[in-house]
Amino acid sequence: MDRTRKAEIDLKREISFLINTKVKDPRIGFVTVTDTKLSVDHKWLDVFVSVMGEEYEIKRSLEGLKNCGGFIKKNLQQRLKLRNMPVIKFLYDKSIDNGMRISEILDSLEKDK
Repeated sequence: MDRTRKAEIDLKREISFLINTKVKDPRIGFVTVTDTKLSVDHKWLDVFVSVMGEEYEIKRSLEGLKNCGGFIKKNLQQRLKLRNMPVIKFLYDKSIDNGMRISEILDSLEKDK
């Protein structure tokens, strides 16, 4: 496992911990960190999240996460003892929605047989 992937896994674990225990923003609903992608130069971090709920709840949660970005970044720097902290960008991960839609289609095909 290369250094970048190890850093991504550590960042994912810590960000997930911070969101679920330290962040108190009421806009943030049930959020799961599904993946992280660190740029080659380690200056940018894309955090992919899955949010339970309707479209407006997803938008509210992403807005809340964006506003808590500085708090998360500060806590990450303290917890991981990093010299340079990447800029964090939260992105909605549609893969779970796509998987559920495929599952529903397969279920409907089974019922049609």
